[in-house]
Amino acid sequence: MERDYTLECLMTMPRHELEEFSLRIVNRMVPEDVMKELFNFEEEEVSSQERMLSAQFDAMLRMNAIALGEVRNMFAESDNAEQNIERMSRLLLWHFYAMSFNLEEAISLEDHCAQVDNILANPPKDTFGWVKTLTELLHTYASMHEGTDEAAAHSETNQ
Repeated sequence: MERDYTLECLMTMPRHELEEFSLRIVNRMVPEDVMKELFNFEEEEVSSQERMLSAQFDAMLRMNAIALGEVRNMFAESDNAEQNIERMSRLLLWHFYAMSFNLEEAISLEDHCAQVDNILANPPKDTFGWVKTLTELLHTYASMHEGTDEAAAHSETNQ
């Protein structure tokens, strides 16, 4: 059976293999000229550390949205197209979670996979839809992390 990039697969697959393969897929989905354009910042975008981080954050979000937006086109003609589209979407969403935004320290892999399942029940059809979905996902993760922080703080004050 091919890797499906669900929770069990992600937990048992060597990290370096996930990183290498997801990077290859991102590079295949996002042409080099587009990548250069995304990460070529105007002077005012890098005038302060905060602005530079914001520009990088936006570029990474758009890079992932472009990659996810291309999955359907890339795999539409393959054998088991829908299965391949879902598998590659799961892999790219892991890349977004783990590598692009380093969310593993704030959100558990289990929570991430649950969010991915919700998204893939009715996935966006294009890059613009993915931008919206990924932005909402980051907001969801921020809310989940705030809830974890508040629960931990509440637990500490009750001890």
